Amino acid sequence: MSVMDLLRGVPSQTSGGGTPDGQTPWHRPLLAGAGTALASALVVVLPALVAWVASPQSTVAWTDALGVGASLWLLAGGSWLRAGTASIAFVPLLLTAGVVAAAAWGALRSGREVVEGHRTAGHRWGLLPPLLVRVLGLWAGGYAACAALWAAAASASSLRPQVLGLVLPLVVVPAAAVVIAAGRLVARDRALAGPRWRRPDFLPDVVRRAVRPAAVGVGALLATGTAVVVLVVVLRFGQISHLHDELAAGVVGGVVLTLAQVLCLPNLGLWALSFLAGTGFSVVEGASTTWTGSRSALMPMVPVLGALPDPGAFPGWLPVLALVPVAVGALVGWRSLRSLALLSTTRTKLLVTGTAVALTAGAIGLLDLLAGSSLGSQRLSHMGAPAGAMTVALLLELALGAGLVLVWDRWRLRR
Repeated sequence: MSVMDLLRGVPSQTSGGGTPDGQTPWHRPLLAGAGTALASALVVVLPALVAWVASPQSTVAWTDALGVGASLWLLAGGSWLRAGTASIAFVPLLLTAGVVAAAAWGALRSGREVVEGHRTAGHRWGLLPPLLVRVLGLWAGGYAACAALWAAAASASSLRPQVLGLVLPLVVVPAAAVVIAAGRLVARDRALAGPRWRRPDFLPDVVRRAVRPAAVGVGALLATGTAVVVLVVVLRFGQISHLHDELAAGVVGGVVLTLAQVLCLPNLGLWALSFLAGTGFSVVEGASTTWTGSRSALMPMVPVLGALPDPGAFPGWLPVLALVPVAVGALVGWRSLRSLALLSTTRTKLLVTGTAVALTAGAIGLLDLLAGSSLGSQRLSHMGAPAGAMTVALLLELALGAGLVLVWDRWRLRR
């Protein structure tokens, strides 16, 4: 059976693949989930094996190259790695988004074919039709089982995943894929949604109303940080090109190096966002960039780091950059008010807006924790933005912007 056969998922009843009672064979969604994980991992593992074959100086066995490729795929899923005493805790967030998107696509295919082939009454736990819940659960089990096999292969290599971190690629990624797929299915056919899916009673009403404004705020902050990185890269492209040429990576190596830096663009966006918020960031131990200035140290040979400002003090007006997250806070406050009735009580508006602000800052902090802050040992173990300090700074700045919107709203209603 080919990988594409595995990804075809569950056949509909009209194609003859269903059982007489309208139930889908249990092994089909399992194989579909395993096939999705297999195809996703091969995107990373195959290049590692090709690099091993193409390197005549390689002294490691092909199994170690396979394990390293599996480890890199698990890293993309959020699991940090360890090589001896060095900790590799730098997750390319764009690659992680790709892994989740691929998993969601596989789950959506399995769920969609079941929905199109069978119509069952009722909802399991008040959420979704029982058959759909069963198929998506089996799909997630197949994905997790295949991911566990890749983890076993990775554990035998020189670059091993950390055990606790395996929860993310083995459990969180397939669970997120199932939720995304179910949401897409419900958006196409509202009849699939049970009462607890349409109005989840396990979440307070304040939180439900704050989720969308918070999502807008997170997107705006990430887009702002990424835009700052792109602007700086354009302005200092000469320095970046010089470093790239110094590496003499060749055509293939240059393409791989460029792609790796692009996949880390959201990570660098978080660094820029931390700079805007006032907490700064560091590339290695002893090298930091804050509002007060830039301190230099021996840097890793990564071309994009040529975009860093030259060492020295910065102008005293830079704290005005904090107005950027304040403006995003105003956007969050405005979107929060739009989710409520015009004449809602001041207490309700404060609760929803405050919750949205807290969710926005907390989500950015969690993303920074996932992105990691280590690319090796010693000096390379201190890099990136300080997640805790950045979260607190963003919380205060977002709250200021949202608070100004609430004051304006109250003044407008009392006129």
